[in-house]
Formats: sequence, C-alpha cells, structure tokens
Amino acid sequence: MRYVFCGLLIAASACGNTTPLHKDSSPVDAATAAASASAPPPSASAPPPPPSATPSASATAAAEAPAPIVADNKVEPTEGAELALRAKALLDAIAKDEPERGDAFWFPKEPFIPLKDIKDPGKYWSQLHRTYANDIHALHKKRKRWDNVEFVSFDGWSRSKWVKPGDEANKIGYHRAFHGKLRFKADGEPGEIDVHTIITWQGRWYCTHLRKFKK
Repeated sequence: MRYVFCGLLIAASACGNTTPLHKDSSPVDAATAAASASAPPPSASAPPPPPSATPSASATAAAEAPAPIVADNKVEPTEGAELALRAKALLDAIAKDEPERGDAFWFPKEPFIPLKDIKDPGKYWSQLHRTYANDIHALHKKRKRWDNVEFVSFDGWSRSKWVKPGDEANKIGYHRAFHGKLRFKADGEPGEIDVHTIITWQGRWYCTHLRKFKK
C-alpha cells in the first residue's frame, strides 16, 4: 500500500505541472502555443529583408524632376512626345474654336518677361497672346467643318537659328525657327496649318506668332 500511495502522489504532482487544455483545443495546438511562448524575441541585429524590385518613391521623383534651368537658355531644341502633345492641343483649340486649349503651345509669360529687353514686356506678352487667340479664331473659320479631326504631326520648320542676346530686343538668347507644319486629317482628308514663328525656352519649342504678325 505504501508503494501504491507514493505512486499516486508522484502522478498527482506531474498532473499539477501540466498546462490545462481548453476543451476545444487539441494537443497539437497546445504544443504550438507552448513553443511560441518559449521562443526567444527576434534579434535586433537580424539582417533586413532584400530590397524590393519596385523603384522607391524618391527614385521615381528624381527621375521625373525637371532639368535645372540653364541661365543663358542655350539648350539644344528637343522634339518628341512632349512637343507633339502640345501641338495637338493647338489643333484642338483651332478645331473647337477655343483658344485657351492652345495655351500649352504658347510661349509662357514667366520667362518672356526677363527674356525681352523692352519697356513693358508683360504688356507686350498680353498683346501677342491676344493676337494668338484671334489667329486661332481666324484659322477655325477657314474650314466649314472640323469633324473627325486627327492630329498627325508637327514638323517641317526651317533650320533653327540661335538668336543671341541683344538681337530681336532680347536679354536672353533662344533658338528660333519659322513655318512649322501642324499636320492633321479631317474626315480622312489631309490638311496642314502653318505656324509662323517658334522659339525655345530651356530646349522646348513654343509659338510666339501663329500667323504673320502685324504691329
């Protein structure tokens, strides 16, 4: 009896050190929970995960950042999708008789003011801009219908010339060319519009005279 009693005491002691299971838990769940509880915390010196193949936001922003301003504006003229997109906006302005649609193709006021060496460059810019709008209205009236208009290209201007400071009443130089061709189709038939004068700012072409300018 003494040995039986001792055996019962040992068994009871062992049962007291066992974590009770929830009635819905399995022995495997209990073992997993115990292992998680006893696992050491992650080391602070663990190596970071490998970098993602997706470019970071800072890298994307850097790639999209505009080029720095060149003080003398002596940047070689560029062409391509950017120019075509703005030229298409001019065609839309003419076809819809809405001059404001073509403002992206017009030489912007901010650089025009320091560029021109005249008494009131802002007033002169406004005068030229009004003429640009009037030219858009006039070109719209040249066709009876502007249905199904498709932009084709903007090209064909004369060989560009570098206009140095002091010429053409300017303080800052620019590249200048004449007679760019705004090519389109209307109802499947080809057409073109002559853009009289274009000059550059930081390598981009802009219009200053859509048709021959009369002072």
